[in-house]
Amino acid sequence: MATWVLRDIGELLTAAGPTANGATRSEQVASAESALGLVQDATLVVNDGKIHFAGPSHEAPAIHLLPQPVMVQTARGQLVTPGLCDPHTHLLWAGDRSREFDLRNLGASYQTIAAQGGGIVSTVRSTSAASDEDLSSGLRARLYSALQLGTTACEVKSGYGLWPNAELRLLRLISAVAHDHPCAVSPTFLCHVPPPEALEGSTRARLLMDLATALPAARTIGAEAVDVYCDVGAFTLAETLHLLETGKLAGLGLRCHAEQFTYTGAAAAAARLGALSVEHLEQLDGAGRAALAASGTIANLLPGAALTLRLPWPDAAALRHDGVRIALGTDCNPGSSYSQSQPLMMSLACTQMGLSCAEAWLAVTLNAAHSIGHRDRGQLRVGDRADVVLWEAEHYRQVCQQLGGNPVRSVWVGGRQYVRDGLLIEASDSI
Repeated sequence: MATWVLRDIGELLTAAGPTANGATRSEQVASAESALGLVQDATLVVNDGKIHFAGPSHEAPAIHLLPQPVMVQTARGQLVTPGLCDPHTHLLWAGDRSREFDLRNLGASYQTIAAQGGGIVSTVRSTSAASDEDLSSGLRARLYSALQLGTTACEVKSGYGLWPNAELRLLRLISAVAHDHPCAVSPTFLCHVPPPEALEGSTRARLLMDLATALPAARTIGAEAVDVYCDVGAFTLAETLHLLETGKLAGLGLRCHAEQFTYTGAAAAAARLGALSVEHLEQLDGAGRAALAASGTIANLLPGAALTLRLPWPDAAALRHDGVRIALGTDCNPGSSYSQSQPLMMSLACTQMGLSCAEAWLAVTLNAAHSIGHRDRGQLRVGDRADVVLWEAEHYRQVCQQLGGNPVRSVWVGGRQYVRDGLLIEASDSI
C-alpha cells in the first residue's frame, strides 16, 4: 500500500491529547478540549494503512525520506479527524414502520403500539420473511450510508429474531457482511425482548435456557458481545444478569439496554459485571452513575431515540460530574431512531444534553471506539489504523453546529479512500 500525505490541514483533531478530570464545568470543558489533541497547520502521513505521522507541518518528515511512492494532496485548510465510531445500532432489518412514526406523532405511546402488534414484533415478522440476500443487501446499504457520514467503525446488533436460532441466523449475516465491508463492524448478539408466545411460564423458561445455550455458538460465528434489554416488557433484572453472566463465561463482551423507560438497576448491575457499555440511561440514578464510574463502563447515550420517543434526555451533566465516560450512538433502527448520522447525534447532544462540542467529539471518536473494544481506532496516533475523515469545515465546532446535511468530504478506512467529494467511490490507495 502506498504512502500518502495530506498537507495544509487547517485543524487536525487527533483525540490523543492529555486528559484530566475537572470538578467545575469550566474545568470539564477545558479537559475535553485538551483531550482533542488539536493541531493547527498540520500534516498527516499514512503508510501501509497506519498513521505514520500526525502533527505540525513544520515537524513532518520530508517527502524524500518516506517510503516510496508518495502521493500528496492538500486539505485546503479544512478540518481532519479520526473516523467516527457508532457504538449502538440495529442496522439489520426488513420492513417498514413509518405508520408507527405517524401514530406516535398523533399521541400513541411506544408501549401502546407494541401491545397492538407493532414495534419490535412487527419488524421481527418482516425480518423473518425476508431472504438472506435482501437482509444482507439492506445492511450493506445502511453501512455505506453511515460511511458517507463519516462513520468508519460500527457496532451492529442482531435482535429481530427473538428466538435463538433466528438470532443466530441474523448474526451469521452480520458477520458475513462484516468480513468484506470497508466499515469495521462489531457484531453483537442481542437478547431483545421475549416473543409474544414466551411471556410467561414454561415457554419463557425454555427461551431463557435456549438463549443462554446459544451464546457460545454466537461467539463462534463472530459475535464480539452480548446485549440484553432490561425493561418492562423485555427481560427482568434477574434474567438479564443470568444472560450477561453466561455471555461473560462464553468470552463475550457485555452490553445492556438499561434504564430507558423504567428504572431497573440493570445499569449498575451490568457495570459490576464489567460491562463495556450500558445504553440509553434516561432513568439512571446516582447509584447507577457511581457504579459506572467505578467500573469504567461507558455510558452510550442515544439522542435519536430520546428525541423520537419524546423521552427525558439522559442526565449528561450528572454523568460528567460523577466521572462517567460518555459515548454517543445513533441507535439506528426502523422504529425509534431512523438515522445513521453521528454528526446529527453530536448536534443533538450539544443542544439538548448540554455537551460541549469537544465532549461530543470525544463521544463519537475515542470513547465510542473504546465502548466497542477497539483500542486502535478513534484516535490519530502513530501506529493506529488510518481511519480518517476530511470535513467541509475549518473548525471542529462547525460540525456540531450544523443540523442536518453532510459536511463530510473524504473518508479513508485503513488508509484506503472510500468517499471523495462526499460521494462513495471504489476503494483506492489514491487520495
